[in-house]
Amino acid sequence: MKQHSLSRRLSTTIFGVIAVTVAVSMVAVEVFVNDVEDTIRGLELKLDAEYFTQQISEPTFQTWKTGRLDVYFLPEDSPESMLPKHLLNRPVGYSNEIEFDGVTKILNVETVAQPPGRLYVSEDITIMENRESLIQIVLLSLAAGLMLVGLFVSKFASAHLLKPLKTLTNDVLATEPGASMERLSRNYRHQEFNQIADAFNRFLSAMEAVLEWEKSFVKLASHELRTPLAVILGALDVLEQRQTLSEADQKTVKRIRKATRTMREDTEMLLSIARGQPEMGDSDRIDVVSAIGEIISDIKDLDPGFYGRTVFHHDRDHVILNSEPALVRMIIRNLLQNALGHTEANVHIAVADQTLRIQDFGKGLNKSVIENISAVSRPGTRKLDQSSFGLLIVQLACERLNWRFQVEKSDAEGTVFLVLMKDLVS
Repeated sequence: MKQHSLSRRLSTTIFGVIAVTVAVSMVAVEVFVNDVEDTIRGLELKLDAEYFTQQISEPTFQTWKTGRLDVYFLPEDSPESMLPKHLLNRPVGYSNEIEFDGVTKILNVETVAQPPGRLYVSEDITIMENRESLIQIVLLSLAAGLMLVGLFVSKFASAHLLKPLKTLTNDVLATEPGASMERLSRNYRHQEFNQIADAFNRFLSAMEAVLEWEKSFVKLASHELRTPLAVILGALDVLEQRQTLSEADQKTVKRIRKATRTMREDTEMLLSIARGQPEMGDSDRIDVVSAIGEIISDIKDLDPGFYGRTVFHHDRDHVILNSEPALVRMIIRNLLQNALGHTEANVHIAVADQTLRIQDFGKGLNKSVIENISAVSRPGTRKLDQSSFGLLIVQLACERLNWRFQVEKSDAEGTVFLVLMKDLVS
């Protein structure tokens, strides 16, 4: 969505109001002046016509001329050719401006009862028309000046009105997320901005309370999860010390011990991520090829339907990374489980140098899930409810390792996940 500047919109609105006001005012003045002018001229010509009507005594063609008036009486049945050219074909009741030879006149044609005929009264208004044109130029210049002033006023008014809003915006932007966030001040002159600051401060208090509750919950979960794992490992030690287990039972105990240790490592890692600890844990060497083989072997115990459906491609026997083994195994395991759970066909996993590629042949991912995975470089934009839990764990683990996790392809023919690993040793 295209974003617009509130300052620009406000200044444009103010300037628009000023421009419309000036335009309406100029039109109103023009209409009023013209109406007054026409009214005065009409009354003057009517009075002049009444005066010259009284001067007509005989039914003959007569003319009167003054400094501004030309008056003609044309008796009934007399030819119009006796009149000047600019008066020809003017019917009775005609009242309008006429122009000829660079002169502007206003003409009225009226009927005279005694003696019968027509009276033509024309007044020279050339000087007034020229003055009216000058007045219109002055009005247009004044309007242009007012528009220019309005432009500066709109800019100044916009800046003045938005100054407290910009101050509030800068204060909000300066608030750094954390366990204890600085509150906004209430030193604004306008009540509405103080109310916004109060609402934002209440929001910060609620966020801090939620964060504190989450921290307490993570601490509690850390304590409660460690205890049963320690009990399981202790019980396994007791069983082995008794030396009463058959060879098959010893293999089963070994598998339980391995799964329990993996669970402990995963639990520690997930709790570390939940606590928001960005720092790396203890790095160690891990052979990705060997780890994938072990995970493929372990996954078949989760669901018998997973058995024999994983195709492993690798050009090298060993791909050694210096990383966090627990996180690497967590990434591989969740990607494989996710792929196997979304298709009944085989799943291909390939390792080449620092690239891990997992391909399934399911129905593809929803668009929202793909967009959410693409937001891995922008954690604040991630919508947790639009990713499966396994993919969410992969995202978080890749972010912690500073790896890239992306969807190379996803359509009706299947999905291809790509993980770009780092810290290759050999």
